[in-house]
Amino acid sequence: MKKTFLFIFTFPLFVFSQHKEIKKADTAFALEHYVESIRLFEKLVDKGVDSPNVYEKLGDANYFNANYVQAYKWYLKLSGLNYQMDGEHQYRYAQTLKSVGLNEDSKKEMESFGKKYPNEIRTNQYKKGLNDNTKMLFSNVASLAFNSKYSDYGTAIKGDTLIFASSRNFVLDNTSYARTNQAFTSLYHTVKLASGEFSTPKIFSKSSFSVYHEATAVFTKDGKTMYYSQNQLSKKSKSKLVNGLFKIYKSVSVNGKWKNEGAITFSKNDSVRIADPALSPDGKYLYFAADFKESFGKSDLFKVAIHSDGTFGEVEHLSNKINTEGRECFPFITEDNTLIFASDGYPGFGGLDLYAIDLSDPNAVVTNLGVSINSPFDDFALTINTAMNQGYFSSNRPGAKGDDDIYSFDLTYLPISMSGIVVDEITNEIIQNAIVIVLDEKGNTIATLRSDTEGKFSLNNLKRDSKYTLKIQQLDNSVVEKKIVTYKSDVNEILAIKKVVPQPEIDLNKLLVSNIIYFNTDKSFIRKDATVELDKVAAVMKQYPQIKVEIASYTDSRESKKYNLILSQNRANRTLEYLVSKGIDRMRLTAKGFGETQLVNNCKNGVKCGNAEHQLNRRSVFIVHIN
Repeated sequence: MKKTFLFIFTFPLFVFSQHKEIKKADTAFALEHYVESIRLFEKLVDKGVDSPNVYEKLGDANYFNANYVQAYKWYLKLSGLNYQMDGEHQYRYAQTLKSVGLNEDSKKEMESFGKKYPNEIRTNQYKKGLNDNTKMLFSNVASLAFNSKYSDYGTAIKGDTLIFASSRNFVLDNTSYARTNQAFTSLYHTVKLASGEFSTPKIFSKSSFSVYHEATAVFTKDGKTMYYSQNQLSKKSKSKLVNGLFKIYKSVSVNGKWKNEGAITFSKNDSVRIADPALSPDGKYLYFAADFKESFGKSDLFKVAIHSDGTFGEVEHLSNKINTEGRECFPFITEDNTLIFASDGYPGFGGLDLYAIDLSDPNAVVTNLGVSINSPFDDFALTINTAMNQGYFSSNRPGAKGDDDIYSFDLTYLPISMSGIVVDEITNEIIQNAIVIVLDEKGNTIATLRSDTEGKFSLNNLKRDSKYTLKIQQLDNSVVEKKIVTYKSDVNEILAIKKVVPQPEIDLNKLLVSNIIYFNTDKSFIRKDATVELDKVAAVMKQYPQIKVEIASYTDSRESKKYNLILSQNRANRTLEYLVSKGIDRMRLTAKGFGETQLVNNCKNGVKCGNAEHQLNRRSVFIVHIN
């Protein structure tokens, strides 16, 4: 009887105590004290509390601190309760599935999400699939030695100096940030030395230092004005927060010292989250991330004009061509006006990924920068040193020193592709077999192409921002020229010329710019440069099934006449076999070696000649016969 009475008496106390602990954990979560809320909620789980509220907030607290593996663990438990997640939690769950490598499960969640929310920007982007058709290639990705065990991220390049944000806790009197239990971030600088190493990081400027957050700086080209993110502080006290969230601050260099001019006031200032400033190449626009009322998601990208007197214009939303219901943040604009930014609203590899869009092209679409720089975790805050084709980005991927780390990379661009079609200038009829010679800016021939059976031609190795000349040559050797300029995207040209009809008994030299291939001394193998010409021969024979080709091969005058006759026949045979390997019927080919009987110069026996002169005689030529 006493035992029963004790149970009845203690059970309400247990329930009361549990409610109190849940309320305490909920309060910590609401205040964004995520580390503390995780500790409190996990303690409740250990005591047997099994509820959607606990699992959901454990997932969210870890997700908001970018602990995606732990977030997955709690979202998985939440889904195991047969709990109907709302759209945002289902999307977060799908993201964490990618972070733990369960890509197929992530796809299933996104398909379910898309059916529930068919009108979301994220759904439409997901249906389009991953677009990683980027022209930017990243190599030699490496974590920098100055990274700490704390959060280091968000670089700005100022000459040979890097400015970045860090929560390393040996600065002045920084207090602890309850969201992460790390120190508030401050701006540091480090100098890249001649050795390629970086100096020990130091506080960038005391005038831009507070006991709260400073991060993500950007500088004007003259280096005298800096915009950066900072917690909004009271004008009366630098240690008192106005709202605890970011604004963009401006600082100017006066006589070598930085002077803080305070928070920027825009025409609209209804947000408490304005951060991540970036400048257009001409310095006339300031880009940033914010959560204004018209934002689709947690943060969108905006821009504002900077007037000559230092004031700002109307804030412009970058619209749903770029922004989604997810997070768009950390913008950077390259010298060729490409916007690079981080987002979790597009198909990607997990967490925040890095994306790009050409702001100069109204038809451009957002592209993922690819797996060479993106990971299943957060990848963000990319900056590029255009002069060096190098840059930096931040990531919390596993395997580095700390929380967020800064990585360096080398940047190259995929070459521009050029394609086109040759047509009759009067009838617009396609022209087959037209020779298209591509010359660079110096007049050097870099490629010789031929229009195919549909009049088309293509070339895949042109340089960006370069000038080229196209010379279109037909069978009668008439030439039409066209100048082109490559920029950032592929080139497509329509070339109109007067059509010429091929005649019988033509030398293949009139179908191809070169009808000769060359061999090494005393060798009969097909050289790499020869395969280019032989492929053209094969292409012409496929386009004109009525033609047959006679292969005549020769040697220089060195060695005996008998030996040279055998060597030339081997060369002719090798040439024939190569064409057969390319799909040409053997019955359409004849091959004969003529030894040293038809020298093209005076390098005969007894005459001293250099190798370049002898080379002209070590050749195969082609004569076309039309039935």
